[in-house]
Amino acid sequence: MNPCDDYAAVETAAGTVWLPVCSGTDTTCELRWEHQGPEHKSPAALALQVSLNQCYNQGLTEDGYFGPVTEAALKRVQAQIGAFVDGVYGPFTRDAMLHAGTWGDERIRYNGPGGT
Repeated sequence: MNPCDDYAAVETAAGTVWLPVCSGTDTTCELRWEHQGPEHKSPAALALQVSLNQCYNQGLTEDGYFGPVTEAALKRVQAQIGAFVDGVYGPFTRDAMLHAGTWGDERIRYNGPGGT
């Protein structure tokens, strides 16, 4: 599966959700610590951090770096939502978790291609 390398606004019935994507608009991608190096920051990781903070109060620094702190927060959320706890953001975690919407208090579930 391709690594997520950007983020995009995706329209849903509940509103606009901001999701990690690859190839412009493909939401079927993954983020994992192995895809990141300490010098590499990603807009996709930033979008994930915003959702983890806004929807699950994880208290992350929103710096776009998918490192051990973001991975640990993702594992906590995966356990909370009943997803497989592996610290990898992919289609199944994407569909199980809530994501930040356009407005600061929106929390939107996305059920997209490649997920459940």
